[in-house]
Amino acid sequence: MKFAIYTSVILLGVAGLMDSGPAMAGAPMATGGPVVPPAGFIAFCARHLQDCIGKSSGSAPVEMTPERRRALDAVQAQVNAAIAPREDPKHVWDYPTDGTGDCNKFALAKRRELLAQGWPRESLLLATAITERGEGHLVLVVRSDSGDLVLDNRVTAVVDWTRLPYRWVSVQTAQNPARWVSILSTPVATADATAALGASPRQAH
Repeated sequence: MKFAIYTSVILLGVAGLMDSGPAMAGAPMATGGPVVPPAGFIAFCARHLQDCIGKSSGSAPVEMTPERRRALDAVQAQVNAAIAPREDPKHVWDYPTDGTGDCNKFALAKRRELLAQGWPRESLLLATAITERGEGHLVLVVRSDSGDLVLDNRVTAVVDWTRLPYRWVSVQTAQNPARWVSILSTPVATADATAALGASPRQAH
């Protein structure tokens, strides 16, 4: 998806990938002040209000047990296989209904599946970014005691957020899914996600 119409997000300084040193592996995303939620998220909440309201009881990272890691890997693989990548010119945020979709539908489907499995909502955060190709992108971030892990439709594996060559923009707060904050940390930028991860990307933004 593209964020040209999301002026409030673009103003956060998304002006190209920075050439900076890599963030420490396993480190959580550093966040800043409140920002206006993405327009796509606001429209999504108008259709699925129950998925966007209510405060969480806590904000501690979830314990990443071997069982939970296997569950993450399974959801990542299952949803990536179940949805055929397809560009959506309108970049609508919603759940997939016909087996196709862009990054928004991948991220929302993964969040819904993990919630259905009993994962704490405060550990499942939607995050926006700008890819190495200058395109807006949505992923699911799992906040864990092993670091912030990303379920991304562009790559096969679940990976630490520092391994992705993205300019990170904003993320939901653990305390309230309707509240978003800016992301301050920016890992090293590389030529493309394939080189960074050694995995074949599935395209659809």
